[in-house]
This record gives sequence, C-alpha cells and structure tokens, in this order.
Amino acid sequence: MKLLVMAGTEDGRKLAEALKSQGHDVLVSTLTAYGADLVSEQGLSARSGAMNAELLTDLLKSGSYAALVDATHPYAVRVKELAQRVCAELKVPYLRWQRSPLELKAHPLIHWVENISAAAQAAANLGNRILLTTGSNSLPDWTSQPCLNNKILFIRVLPTSQVLTRCEALGFRPNQIIAAQGPFSEEWDAAMFKQLNIEVVVAKESGQVGGTGEKVQACLSLNIPLVILKRPPTEISNSRLIQTISSSSIPEFIKQMEELL
Repeated sequence: MKLLVMAGTEDGRKLAEALKSQGHDVLVSTLTAYGADLVSEQGLSARSGAMNAELLTDLLKSGSYAALVDATHPYAVRVKELAQRVCAELKVPYLRWQRSPLELKAHPLIHWVENISAAAQAAANLGNRILLTTGSNSLPDWTSQPCLNNKILFIRVLPTSQVLTRCEALGFRPNQIIAAQGPFSEEWDAAMFKQLNIEVVVAKESGQVGGTGEKVQACLSLNIPLVILKRPPTEISNSRLIQTISSSSIPEFIKQMEELL
C-alpha cells in the first residue's frame, strides 16, 4: 500500500521504517527540514514544511494514497484536526498512531494540570526558578501568564536558528535557554536541574518514548516538584475512515492497520 505518514518524533520514524520493511510504499511528512533529514538518513522518502488544508489535499490527491498514518506528537492537536478533516473530505482512511501513555503512581511531587494557565499557576506556587520543557511553539502562551512575571524562567528547546530566534524575540536571554536535542537520560536531566538550581520542572506527558519518565525520575531523585500537562482529549469518531490505534507495539499497530484497510 502507498501510505502518507505524518511524523516528526522518534517513534514516528520507527513506525515509518517498519511500514517500509513490510513492503509498503511510504512517504514521511515532517514539519521541519531537520526532521526530514533524519527520515532520509533512515532510507525513507521525505518531504517537509507546515501543512494547510490545500497543501495536504493536493498531496493526497497527487499520490493516490491508500491511507494517511498520523504519527505526530500527542500534543499536535491542530495538525491532527487538519488531517482528519481533509481525509474525511477526500474519503481517504485516517489512522492515528497513539503512543502509549506514561503510567505514573500518585506522588506529592507530581502535579497534573489540564492546560497552560493551570500549569503556570501551579508552577508559580511551587517555586521561583522554573524550567519549561514543553517546546518552543507554546512559549508565547507561557510568557503571557501574569503569575510568571516575577519568576525566573528557563526553557529547553531544539537547537535550531529558527527556534532560538523565536526565543530571543520573546525576551529570553542566552543564560535562560538550553538548546539541545532530546530525549534525555535521567542522569542528563538531573545534572542540568542541579546546575541551574531548578526549583520546578514543567513537562508534557509525552509517553514512554518521549523522555517524560526520565524527567520524573530526575525530579523525584532531587526532590523537585514536577508539573505535567495532561494530553489533549482523544476525539471519538463513529467513522470507519477515522481510527485511532493505541498500542506500544509497532508490529501490532501494523497488523491492525492492515486489517482495517
């Protein structure tokens, strides 16, 4: 089958690689050129750039794809909604790879929140030196939170010129920016938290492969509060064309995908 795979994360690339190894014709679509480079290094075909409805429609029409496989980040809500809408209009099957969530036991240092506003308030109540590990795209939402005005914010972001320019435009100074490519080990996280005297860490629940577990362990080992943004709610659809397959196993996902198609 010819498949368009929307991916940019490590598990998304692994899924695309596995699909190709099973004989499928795969094109991987990534947001950034760097992401496309990583895909190409694995021997996969790739294209890059932000998608809108017109671009995605043209791409799906021109390629005669049997399905779109959405393996984007759990928090990439806009692109998921866009892909579902376009696929529904074109009657192209949409299959979403839902990486397994991180199951954490209740702990007094772990604080779950629903959105950025609640996360900012929780972090502000817990300390002054706050590390945001939630990506660069949402930084304007963080800097607009009044409760953080008198706090010292640190941010961990991808080391690209575009991202760094965005951070500087928002007023972050070099000593507040940690530019590095994850995921990171518990040891790496703990060393950085100690070096910067971090008092609160803010993260997304990015699943078992997203590095959240390592952040949790690093925070617990150093007695640092961790504020975790819950995943956006999963849409429920009655259409057979739109399916979410939750599995920690890529072979199981492929098996279910092939049965559906």
